[in-house]
Amino acid sequence: MHGDQDRVAPIKEVTPLIEKLKTQKGIMIEHAVIEGANHFFENRVEPLIEEVGAYLDKRLGNPPRVAVPSRRD
Repeated sequence: MHGDQDRVAPIKEVTPLIEKLKTQKGIMIEHAVIEGANHFFENRVEPLIEEVGAYLDKRLGNPPRVAVPSRRD
């Protein structure tokens, strides 16, 4: 998970590491970017939770979740 507004670990500096790791045998890397998120995902926690939940469901073999209304709904 990465915020596209991350100034602590800018995406342009992290991308080469991700690409290098993807080429290594036995390592599976999935990388998602949350638009508008900074390093701490301030004001973008809901999209972060959705992405992490979907990843865990996929990895654990759980069926897809139905959309859950955000706290603002």
